[in-house]
Amino acid sequence: MTAITTPRRNGSRRRAAWDEEPSPFAKFTKAAFLTAYAAAVIIPIWTIIVTSLSTEDALTDAGGNMVFLPTDLSLQAYKVVLGGGEFTSSLLYTAQITAIGTAVSMVITIGAAYGLSRPGTLFHRPLLMLILLTFLFQPGIVPSFLVVKNLGLLNTFWALILPMSFNAFNLIVLRAFFMNSVPRELIDAARIDGAGEFRTLFRIVLPMSKAILAVIALFYAVFYWNIYFQAVLLTPSLDEQPIQVLLQRAILTTTGLPGQDAAMADLRAAGQEVAPDTSIKMAVVICTILPIVIMYPFIQKHFSKAVITGAVKG
Repeated sequence: MTAITTPRRNGSRRRAAWDEEPSPFAKFTKAAFLTAYAAAVIIPIWTIIVTSLSTEDALTDAGGNMVFLPTDLSLQAYKVVLGGGEFTSSLLYTAQITAIGTAVSMVITIGAAYGLSRPGTLFHRPLLMLILLTFLFQPGIVPSFLVVKNLGLLNTFWALILPMSFNAFNLIVLRAFFMNSVPRELIDAARIDGAGEFRTLFRIVLPMSKAILAVIALFYAVFYWNIYFQAVLLTPSLDEQPIQVLLQRAILTTTGLPGQDAAMADLRAAGQEVAPDTSIKMAVVICTILPIVIMYPFIQKHFSKAVITGAVKG
């Protein structure tokens, strides 16, 4: 389609409205909106960081609430949080869930996506339709709980991995990438040379799909790291709980972290200043979001190439 233009009186043609240079008012409006949006994201995070580093006197000067301007900073809250108590144990437990869960999910998703991307696969269309139906019909809480219970996974480590190890959206994106971004000629040449499906997958397809694999792995890692409702529903009796469950308890209760009193008693015995409860809670929030924030910049460069290619071309 070509843009409809209106001829001017002098015979020249005017550009389409979306090709015109923005007016000064439009530029100012965009800048103001982006500034307000960035402030809405940055200010809460900044406040949480400063509060986690604040002492009792700084919180008192702020009225006992969140601190915005740093005055008296201390690392005592992080010493309590990372002092080897239940929070540290929960952090390691969540990292274990994230690492194993992401690995299991990637193996399942890669195998299914590659199989469904090859023409002539057994039950290709029925399996693909069943997967697409999960976008329209989501299983309920009770059926999911009964499946996990009847499989004997209730209150086990694998209850937080196996039921959530497959995501239909990630499979569709990865399948589209395999079909459209991996040259069919390379696969045909590998088959002529005698390569089987596994050799073709590991020697040709996966090395050419590093960008999309990094993005899909990040999606799974963020999901497993933030797992909360599944832990509350499926593993309520386990001694170890994911970090999000512990974070919810620390934020909503007045007793603080489990084992917090012992850590603070050690600080008092050493003659060190004790961190206030508000600072400890904010330190828990920072320690919870920091691993994903650190991981994201290393994957961010792949998003445009991987997600757009896999989604639009498919």
